[in-house]
Amino acid sequence: MFLESLPLVFQPGQSEGLNAVYHFSFTGDENLEGTVTIRKKTLAVQEGLEGRYDLHVTADSQAWIKFLAKEINLVKALATRKIEGSPKFCIASAHLTNF
Repeated sequence: MFLESLPLVFQPGQSEGLNAVYHFSFTGDENLEGTVTIRKKTLAVQEGLEGRYDLHVTADSQAWIKFLAKEINLVKALATRKIEGSPKFCIASAHLTNF
C-alpha cells in the first residue's frame, strides 16, 4: 500500500537537494520489499531491492503507515523494533509525503 501510493503523495518541492535511494522491507500484514529513488525532485519506485542504498528501513507495514500519519511515536516504534533504520532519515522520508 505505501509503495504504490508514493507517486500520488510525493511532494517534489520537499525533496529539493535530496538524492537518495531507500530500500524498504515491510513485514506484518504486508510483506513486501521495494526500492525508492529520489533524484532531482523526481521519484521512482521499484519492486524488490535494487542497487546500493543510502538507507534501508525494515518496518512492520502497519507501524510505518501509522508513523507517517503521526499516530505512533518514532522513538517507541524504534524501541519496540516495529521500525528499524536511521531516525534522521525516517523523519526526512516522512516529510516527502502528504499522508
